[in-house]
Amino acid sequence: MQKIKIYKKNGFYKLKATQNINAKIEDIWEYFTEIKNLEKIMPNKYNIKITQGRKSKLYLGKIFNIRMKILPFVYTNITSEIKAIEKERLFIDSQIFGPYKMWHHEHHFILNKDKSIQILDIVTYKLKNIPFMKILHKIFLKKEIVKTFYHRANRIKYFFKNKYKMSKPKNN
Repeated sequence: MQKIKIYKKNGFYKLKATQNINAKIEDIWEYFTEIKNLEKIMPNKYNIKITQGRKSKLYLGKIFNIRMKILPFVYTNITSEIKAIEKERLFIDSQIFGPYKMWHHEHHFILNKDKSIQILDIVTYKLKNIPFMKILHKIFLKKEIVKTFYHRANRIKYFFKNKYKMSKPKNN
């Protein structure tokens, strides 16, 4: 089950999203540290393309660029940097340039007692000081962010469900 919540505190918005996946931590880590997999889990309507930093795995200080459709015929570029990384535990990316005044995304991977892995996303973000941005966030952006994280969770669940289904030996 996935849970997603956004709330506002001290002028910052905070999103928390959790989901549990029945997979090996090594496989989950491998998947998440391949930046090109971001293109596979994001909704198609955003037409996400990694334009720089696509080939190498994540490492501390890695900078990557994303081109993303935000409206029909309107694209934005996002430049992010990996600010922290602890193998098979967490990594943090922060927007350097992009549509938000600040976007700080923590990706945590926690081993549960039943050996499943909890994926915990914590995103702290701040809107740019543009007229009507708070209203736009309230009536549109917040819902889009939540829908995007539900979509990501479903794609991740689908990928790992099928990965393990296909890797099981057949009984002959």
